[in-house]
Amino acid sequence: MQPDKSSNLRMASVFTYGSLMFPDVWQRVVLGDYQSSIGTIHGFRRVGVKGGEYPALIIWKDAPRLAGRVYFDVSDADIARLDHFETTRYARVSVAVTVNESATVADAYLALNHSELTDQDWDPNAFERNGLERFLKTYVAQHAP
Repeated sequence: MQPDKSSNLRMASVFTYGSLMFPDVWQRVVLGDYQSSIGTIHGFRRVGVKGGEYPALIIWKDAPRLAGRVYFDVSDADIARLDHFETTRYARVSVAVTVNESATVADAYLALNHSELTDQDWDPNAFERNGLERFLKTYVAQHAP
């Protein structure tokens, strides 16, 4: 009898707070089709990146709840694709997420170099209106695996 190799696969949830919340970006980075839901985290802030359309996540003790999108049961292969997309400027960390009033844990990408960040909160609505199309043509085209 052959061992069941599927049990060795780690399926992770991923909390997205920036460009990856948008289906046009997410679907260009990952191969799988995943269920998702709105989720919130506490103790983090979403700020702009100098010269970039995208945000960074930083620890911020007194920050209000931060809304994002949680993708469930993401495959190891797609986690690797996300790691590539996020580059070495970010570390994948586990965060406590609230989804539909239930607590869970998800991976999120935390900024490593704060000198590259602005002190301004990043606005997803402004990104969708003014930056998403350009982001898809530039950053995503260059960094998606």
